[in-house]
Amino acid sequence: RRMKTELGPEWQSKFQSFEKEAAAAASLGQVHKALAKNSQLLACKLQYPDMRSAIDTDLQQLKIIFGIYERYDKSIKTSNIHTELSERLHEELDYDLEAKRTKLYASILKDEPGVHVPKVVDALSTDRLLTTTWLDGEPILSFKDAPIEARNQIAMNMFRAWYVPLYYYGMVHGDPHLGNYTVRSDYSINLLDFG
Repeated sequence: RRMKTELGPEWQSKFQSFEKEAAAAASLGQVHKALAKNSQLLACKLQYPDMRSAIDTDLQQLKIIFGIYERYDKSIKTSNIHTELSERLHEELDYDLEAKRTKLYASILKDEPGVHVPKVVDALSTDRLLTTTWLDGEPILSFKDAPIEARNQIAMNMFRAWYVPLYYYGMVHGDPHLGNYTVRSDYSINLLDFG
């Protein structure tokens, strides 16, 4: 039903195959592996149903809690905190914005051989479905006991993934969760999730 909502009633005809079981969980959705008509492996990040209303409800409850807190401690203006949280959470719901950020990071890191960013597939993306190329890799923590040379190479690639956007473009990847990085067999890294 969710895919039908995003890509129309004939959504399955847009793929060679689509795995109905999620390959991974995202903070506000889940990722399904698919095969494009041209045989390209894809990652389809599909937002959970009714996430906007769930977040709005949570934010309203938070506003009440903040109001109670502010009665006891007036040194902190909780409305500013609430506004910031609200803006950031609503940004995370916007997969069009995430697609733009993904493309921006791909451009920024295009000359970094040790860092890979997925390519957005615009024709299969909406504001609640983000389709990108699938990047194979292993969880970064699976390399914690790897030889020191491998760990050093991974560390250097992680450094470049952060250094280049920050020092050359003034940008920071704001979600340094370890699940947002995977490592390839050559110890280069995949940088994921730009929400």
